[in-house]
Amino acid sequence: MTPFICLAIALHDVDGPIHCADGAKIRLQGIGATEMDGACRPNQPCVPGDPFAQRRAMARAIGATVARETRSPSFGRLHFARPIRLTCEATGTSHKRLTAWCATADGRDLSCTAIRARVAVRWVRYDKSGRLTRCRP
Repeated sequence: MTPFICLAIALHDVDGPIHCADGAKIRLQGIGATEMDGACRPNQPCVPGDPFAQRRAMARAIGATVARETRSPSFGRLHFARPIRLTCEATGTSHKRLTAWCATADGRDLSCTAIRARVAVRWVRYDKSGRLTRCRP
């Protein structure tokens, strides 16, 4: 698929959706993360812990500065002080949002960054190519 640019302005949870300035919402491909209510969904891998701290750690890992944070488990977001430029490649859709591999301007894969930051784990079911096997915390 053709790569596209997302100017990321907010993050719901570690694996998405990432909110882009143009209204697109992206779920990161190949990883599982803790839900904002602190739960790990059945049959989905995650890293137990404080989901709000994990979301802030993910924002820092991709170079975002937090402008404000709303803490509702269902509708909360962490808003960035300035947009973060991401280059993404769509892989499909999930729950009315794109699923995609995304990278920062300096080429860091976001799914791998989340694994290395210890806020997500590889979800083999959605990484059939093994792209994330090289990513270690």
